[in-house]
Amino acid sequence: MRSSPPPKPAGHQTAFTALQAGRHDESERLLRRLLRANADDAIALHGLGLVLMQTARHHQALGFFDRAERAGDSSSLLHGNRATCLSAQGFYDAAIVSLDHALRQAPQDGVLHFNRGNALMQLRRDDAALDAFDAAVQFAPTLAQAWQNRATVLTRLGRVENALTAYDRAVALSPNDAELYANRAGVLDFLGARAAALRDADRALALAPGNGLAHWNAALICLAQGDYARGFAEFEWRFDADNARWLDNAASMRRPNFDKPLWLGQENIAGKTLLVYPEQGLGDTLQFCRYVTLAADRGASVVLMVQPPLVRLLRTLAGTTTVIAQGDAVGAFDFHTPMMSLPHAFGTQLQSVPARTPYLAADPARTAVFAQHLGPRTQFRVGLAWSGNPALKNNAVRSAALNDLAGLILSGVTYVSVQKDIPQADRDAAQRLGVLDLSDLIEDFADTAALMQNLDLVISVDSSPAHLAGALGMPVWILLYHTAEWRWLMDRADSPWYPSARLFRQTTPRDWHRVAATVGAALDKQKSERA
Repeated sequence: MRSSPPPKPAGHQTAFTALQAGRHDESERLLRRLLRANADDAIALHGLGLVLMQTARHHQALGFFDRAERAGDSSSLLHGNRATCLSAQGFYDAAIVSLDHALRQAPQDGVLHFNRGNALMQLRRDDAALDAFDAAVQFAPTLAQAWQNRATVLTRLGRVENALTAYDRAVALSPNDAELYANRAGVLDFLGARAAALRDADRALALAPGNGLAHWNAALICLAQGDYARGFAEFEWRFDADNARWLDNAASMRRPNFDKPLWLGQENIAGKTLLVYPEQGLGDTLQFCRYVTLAADRGASVVLMVQPPLVRLLRTLAGTTTVIAQGDAVGAFDFHTPMMSLPHAFGTQLQSVPARTPYLAADPARTAVFAQHLGPRTQFRVGLAWSGNPALKNNAVRSAALNDLAGLILSGVTYVSVQKDIPQADRDAAQRLGVLDLSDLIEDFADTAALMQNLDLVISVDSSPAHLAGALGMPVWILLYHTAEWRWLMDRADSPWYPSARLFRQTTPRDWHRVAATVGAALDKQKSERA
């Protein structure tokens, strides 16, 4: 955001009037004529750079801005426009250098601070970006975009309550901006204000019916409320929700480019080959692979593509004709469906969730291997998973430090890690708390399933081991953060997806200690009943 024309003498007025009116061809022609008369005309050089910038010829524009500077134009405006061209080409570090030069001359220019914040945000230097947006709203308090981007950075920094305040200011300044409502809906949803969040999502859709992020947020809210009919229909917009707040793995959300038709339940698939493939995390695959059996019941031959660590395990799933790993050759098929579209394809309602478990099974031979390593069963055995995939954006809120769960560690209980990896930061705590680590024996989820078969209970945060235990029909206690994902619904201690699950929820954000104390008391009671 920086393209105001520089001051100009009367002889240049016609060219700049055309530029301001959007008549770029005319303005370019007139400015080039001026430069033929005087190649060092700094004003014409700057103006031609503006024409090129506004018509997305950023590399050429930079050349003219540099010539204008050599010809004597060292204005903050020139350096600000130069930064805009650099940012447009992804040269954010260089853009910041130009913006710093401009700000030395115009330290109270809110737009320059705003553009600097944008470049820093692209570099994921969020603390510095926040400082820049703070300055932007100080010097340009009516700039709605600055408040919006400040809210985005605050969200990324985990300061969600502060982000909501910033979104409120942005909405007040720009009350007909669909994107603002769509983004604020995501923040409200995360804070647990789901009725208000849905109002914002619907307001965004009234203003812009094709806003993918608004549809995505509406999906998450409706699903959390148990409105599966609308929720799973809206969920189909996930491929168009580029700014979905938790998706650092956005590449896995791109709509695949197959030359065969997408199947969403309308066509008869009897006698046809249906390709089903994953699109998000391992836990999602474990939860929704159950629908493959329903597709097979309709007469389809199912080719199930899954993440490599799940291949062996999912070969135990009823209804799969072939299980392949992502990256393997697919072969011929008639229809395709992303795995998380299957609930919509089968018209799943809250009361019709296909909840029969187990639908996955452990290999008896591998189960025996883990039995041998664990030795005689003399105590109640609990599998423990406390941290999920660090690559996922919401991992920090859904995971716990092992020390935070010390309240559920009881004497007379054997605790076994069912995570493949123990984070380095938790290794000392695992040793001190007596949590066994058999990860050297675990190659993939088939091995984790075999380990679980030797346990009495699995206790897990919202990550793939929780889904695996549920799919195996094992007793599983799932520890949920304050505003848990949609799949766990709201204010429930049970799950329609996993009959063997019991849910323990934070009552205060980030307070795992109280959750651990509650789980510890429940575990002590269960241990006593089993004695």
